[in-house]
Amino acid sequence: MRWYKLIAPAAVGITVGTIIGKKVKDQWLVPEVALKRAKEVFKQDGPISGSWIIMEKENYSKSDENLLVYRGGVTRNVDGETTQYEFFVDATNGKLIESSKIG
Repeated sequence: MRWYKLIAPAAVGITVGTIIGKKVKDQWLVPEVALKRAKEVFKQDGPISGSWIIMEKENYSKSDENLLVYRGGVTRNVDGETTQYEFFVDATNGKLIESSKIG
């Protein structure tokens, strides 16, 4: 058996697998990137002292549109008082969808 009869199909399989894997991976942001993008938005209004994000995507409905989102939060000190905010970030593009003050 000639070596090219093994190598050529293996090379095609690896190439196709890599392309498909990259497409699937690019479909969703990882939670850490979503958190980083949300923090950038919050930092425009001043420094933040803490942050968190839930690693699982959640369903979110807004204006008759269903989205997959990450839910997270940030903490900041405003006039010596600790204030917490909850936010929802689109899991596909990292856009901040909604934020609200907790408490």
